[in-house]
Amino acid sequence: KTMTWSEARKWCQEHFTDMVVIQNQTENDYIVSILPNRTNSPYYWIGLTKNHINETWKWIGNNSTWVGEHSWAESEPNNNHITEFCVEIYINSGQNRGKWNDEKCARSKYPVCYKAQCDDSSCVKGSCWETLNSTACLCSDGYEGDKCQTVVDCPPLSQPENGDLKCSQGGWEINTTCSFKCNPGFTINGSYTVTCKANRTWSDLKPVCSAVQCPPLSQLSNGNYSCSKEGQIFNSTCHFECHLGFFMIGSSAVTCAANGHWTGPRPVCTSNYTQVLRFCPKKKKSTLWQKTK
Repeated sequence: KTMTWSEARKWCQEHFTDMVVIQNQTENDYIVSILPNRTNSPYYWIGLTKNHINETWKWIGNNSTWVGEHSWAESEPNNNHITEFCVEIYINSGQNRGKWNDEKCARSKYPVCYKAQCDDSSCVKGSCWETLNSTACLCSDGYEGDKCQTVVDCPPLSQPENGDLKCSQGGWEINTTCSFKCNPGFTINGSYTVTCKANRTWSDLKPVCSAVQCPPLSQLSNGNYSCSKEGQIFNSTCHFECHLGFFMIGSSAVTCAANGHWTGPRPVCTSNYTQVLRFCPKKKKSTLWQKTK
């Protein structure tokens, strides 16, 4: 039977799920094809409405604002009676078949209802979307699959050479944050943390742990030196030698430490033997004990 728009919606909610919501032209054409062509009253209420003349038309239930390019009948919507805030669809054989018209909500029309196919088990991590004779899942960020049941992973990360890696979760799923730390004697080049984004990429590149570099050693006067590693970096040991006829004051080797400093000062090569003696450690005097009878 015919009823007002409010009565029609209540009847749909009591006997089905709600008044029909049309989401695209294909669904509109499908509804037109299955509804009976009533000669005397070929008008049916659909779930498109608004509360005020300046509001946008919205579909009940999902607040969608979809309106097709050719959905409205010619010269519609016209708000002819000032308060035409509900919408009917024409089901007839004329040129307006399948078109919409704004109408006063108190007028009596036939209702078009739908039975929901979505339930709590339809989508694991996402929202269920009603389609023609089926459903579709709109997955939340970080999930995929026909039921949004699969966690989206970023590419696995390996710990940097000469460093360590710790992540907030066991895998590489979305929102996982990984922190990097370099071993003593190495500094980080890049970001300290990266986060797995919904598009399956990390928020930044994996950093690199570079060896600490000590201050450059100047050339030794009257001598030379050679180092175990190029660049005088962490753990590099430099050995010094004086030319023939010169004596060394200081250590013959220094090593680049984790703090970026050498383990000692650079030695000096001198020809002054007296100067060398001043730097020699003094020996303790020994006492000779003589056994007496």
